[in-house]
Amino acid sequence: MKDDWQREIFHNSKYWGKVIAIVDEKIVEYADSYNEIDEKMMQKNLTFSTFKVPKQYDAYRILTFKIKNISKHEWKPIYPVDFILPDGNIKQERMLIDSGADISIINYNFGEELGFKRDEHEIMGFAEGFGSKINFLMRENEIEIDGYRIKNRFAWIQDEEIDDMIIGREVVFDEFDIEFKQVEEKIIFRKR
Repeated sequence: MKDDWQREIFHNSKYWGKVIAIVDEKIVEYADSYNEIDEKMMQKNLTFSTFKVPKQYDAYRILTFKIKNISKHEWKPIYPVDFILPDGNIKQERMLIDSGADISIINYNFGEELGFKRDEHEIMGFAEGFGSKINFLMRENEIEIDGYRIKNRFAWIQDEEIDDMIIGREVVFDEFDIEFKQVEEKIIFRKR
């Protein structure tokens, strides 16, 4: 199934840098933060998933280095991932499935939504590339993909300006065989 909501954000910059709510593969609401989108959607009483749209959706991001997308293919390999909250509830987020990423990444604001906190004695990790440095803290969270629950490790990015939400190879790619079908704009997860 092709994702109409991806086409819509590709062509409409009003969504760039916003959190969008998706119902039945359509954008039904957008806001500046996860809390704001939750408040708006509570009034509508709908089951929804969220996606944090990067500030420049039509660019590829490699840490802080951007390369303008030349091909203009509107589809990106984004897939719904359910996060199990500490109270047992589920929060669904659409995430980039990236076979080139070593680890999975959660942006700062979504990590706070999951209840992540920094211990003042905790030492941050950092990633470097192209003259920049990004601080992160490693966290674990139970997730569910296509009905299968696993514990996954995430680099919780400490820079609030970074919107990336990525499922990388560590853990998830060991648990699933993942097939990318670019022409069909489809991702298939098969539990190993």
